[in-house]
Amino acid sequence: MRHCWKRAMAIWLVLAMVATLCFSCGGKAEVNTVITIGEMTDLSGPASPALYTLNYALKDVVSYYNEEGLIPGVTLKVVTWDTKYDPSRAKPGYDWIRGQGAKLIINVDPPTGVVLKSFADRDKVPVFSLSVVQAMLEPPGWVFSPSNTPSAGMKTLLKWLSENRWDYNTKGIPTVGCVGWSEPVTVGLAETMQEYCQAHPGQFQWAGGFVAPMGTLMWGGEVEKLKNCSFIAVPGYPMGEFIKVFQGRGYSTTFIDAGVAIAYVTFLVDQCGWPALDGLLSTCVSLYWNEPAHMVDTAKELLRRYRPKQAQEIMDAGVSYVGGFHNLIAAFQILQQAIEQVGAKNLDAQAVYDAAVKYKTAGPMWVGIPEWAFSETKRYLGDHVAVYEFNAKAKDVIRITDWLSLVEK
Repeated sequence: MRHCWKRAMAIWLVLAMVATLCFSCGGKAEVNTVITIGEMTDLSGPASPALYTLNYALKDVVSYYNEEGLIPGVTLKVVTWDTKYDPSRAKPGYDWIRGQGAKLIINVDPPTGVVLKSFADRDKVPVFSLSVVQAMLEPPGWVFSPSNTPSAGMKTLLKWLSENRWDYNTKGIPTVGCVGWSEPVTVGLAETMQEYCQAHPGQFQWAGGFVAPMGTLMWGGEVEKLKNCSFIAVPGYPMGEFIKVFQGRGYSTTFIDAGVAIAYVTFLVDQCGWPALDGLLSTCVSLYWNEPAHMVDTAKELLRRYRPKQAQEIMDAGVSYVGGFHNLIAAFQILQQAIEQVGAKNLDAQAVYDAAVKYKTAGPMWVGIPEWAFSETKRYLGDHVAVYEFNAKAKDVIRITDWLSLVEK
């Protein structure tokens, strides 16, 4: 009997030791500091066909950082607000995300970013806007963009077109126009293109910018006004419908873009088909899926790891996932550098801001991409774009230039 009692006591001691070790392990896990990242993006509105995969990219980068322990002692968490591409939802979303304890905000759609600018500057909240227009960047404040503006990309594309895609001796001066919804990207592009044409009358003649209310899907009048254009920009969601009407009436042109169409590839193909899109030209600050680069290979690795059944669909959809990964790496490296400076428990908005203004791209992830940097006054990261062409024969988007420095004027 005494022997049984001793045996039971020994078992109890072993179990107690195991429990102690488990509690100890649990204590170590709890040492990790949870850092919340807020995301504001369109998950159900008109931009969602291009942005839902970018939402996947953010979640996958967070999982990757957590699983690999890339920021020691830190567990990252994401909270997401659906903007529905409606600027009236920006302030409620901003307040909700701040209420969740977010240390920084990742913004994706331009209308929201324009609204956030004044609040972020007032409250000193770092916002990294993956889609950006000039109104978010000036005056320099708490909104940073790992990308650059469509307007800057369009000016660079217009200069490249004048030097590489037009025979002035036989065709004269080409006409250009812009059409789309009344939202920041289209309005900004129309103004930029008009200013560029007026500043370079020997390169282009301005045919007009036609901005319709959000949600407009009937483009017959605008098609007739732009039918003789050599180049037409139609940003975002309206592009597919406009192309169908334009080509359906027997007109031809070269459609041009600055980083938006390349994010809507499957959406546009479903609307128009590859033959209708053949020759469409777009600038982009990010590498595409078919390019050999560590940045692209890592994005593919994350897809295989976290979304193997959706991987091909996500790649076919366009640049959003790999381009989002490209932009998010910059934001996460800034976050990591801020933590290294002050420690995870002491991380605050000022530390993120201080790391951002000193940030420059470096390391294996950025091989093949020019070195870019923020500064005390510069709030966009990318100083270059490349030109990509929709190729119907290949059923792919092909890069056709080296990196082009952004045209300032």
